[in-house]
Amino acid sequence: MDDKIRDDILAKRSLIPSWSIYLFLIIAVVGFGTFAYKISGSNPENAWEIFLINFLFWTGIAQAGIIFSCILRITNARWARPLLRISEGLSAFLPISFVLLLIVFAGKDYILPYATEHYHHPKDVWLNMTFVIARNVIGFIILLILSAFYLYYSLRQDLGGAGNKLGGFAGWIASGWSGEDERKAIWKKLGQFAPAVIIFYALVFSFFAWDLIMSLDPHWFSTLFGPYYFMGSFIAAIGTTIILSIMLRRRLGLEEYLDDHHYHDMGKILQGFSLFWVYLFFSQLLPIWYANMPEETGFVIKRIQEEPFQPLAWAVLTACFIFPFLALMPRTNKIVKPIVVFIAGVSLIGFWLDKFVLVAPSLSNTINIGITQILITLGFLGAFVMMFLLFIRAFPSIPVGDPFFGGKVKSGGH
Repeated sequence: MDDKIRDDILAKRSLIPSWSIYLFLIIAVVGFGTFAYKISGSNPENAWEIFLINFLFWTGIAQAGIIFSCILRITNARWARPLLRISEGLSAFLPISFVLLLIVFAGKDYILPYATEHYHHPKDVWLNMTFVIARNVIGFIILLILSAFYLYYSLRQDLGGAGNKLGGFAGWIASGWSGEDERKAIWKKLGQFAPAVIIFYALVFSFFAWDLIMSLDPHWFSTLFGPYYFMGSFIAAIGTTIILSIMLRRRLGLEEYLDDHHYHDMGKILQGFSLFWVYLFFSQLLPIWYANMPEETGFVIKRIQEEPFQPLAWAVLTACFIFPFLALMPRTNKIVKPIVVFIAGVSLIGFWLDKFVLVAPSLSNTINIGITQILITLGFLGAFVMMFLLFIRAFPSIPVGDPFFGGKVKSGGH
């Protein structure tokens, strides 16, 4: 590991201005304050509905950031190594997500119909509230513990040996470093934790998909719905990584570490997984269509054929697949930073609308998007970005201790 590069990256942490963190903190306080005010009023259902939608969206992105890092490590991929730490930074929101999950279950009477209604057997066995809360909370705790160990070793690999230059949480992670032999041992541990994190991600987020989205409709079920949700979250995390890394690249002066080749490759990944997402979408839609069973078709018809949700359903398909797939075909659109940020931003909006279209029609017959919903959504956005900035301000933004990190970009390549 090049200590000069590490010192350079560590010095860049101070370029994250304090005012930006406080700004997003204020946005978060306003958003969650709006939520607290609305749920104490006479019509709390709309506030709870948008809270659930945002929980599913932002928590999915936060956990999938770790998953992207795990995949890079399992596959020994060198092409996106400099982006590994930024994707891990998305997970800084996860401690807040755990609290938000408890809040979701606190409002179960407003957003989980099976908490107050009797579903037919055997669904009522699976949807027993004690069982629902236990499996989701315990599963998420296990996933958070695995993710925390993975992130600890990933950071320690970079910070080891620099403890005398660090303070706070980073100093604690770097303390007691025993040299290069430990770095080799950490590499093996990361290889062990990464598959475990991915497996539990698929399991726990399938629980979220089944219990917090699919089961809002008593008659609909899909065996593919778990992968549909957690793969959508993974694509949204890729888009978020693209946007935040480009912003940090300029702010922190990371041009020597992140060049056009990285964003060209990230654009291809975003494009390819958008195609995989629409494959999962079609794989669910096709058997529902040819089986033509009322208990299944009702869920789809309400969203793709009936007002007011029909335009939103087409907007989701356009923003999540049609637009990014076509827009990312030219090479230029993958490497011109404002263009790729715009494409990734449209994709993110599409996946937020996807959660809205999946949840809202099961709880309401109207589209409830007003100032309350906007402020609560901004509150989640504020909390997410604030935690990400705190992470980047505390830890190196580039994985300088990773064996596959190639250092500064060479002229004409990386």
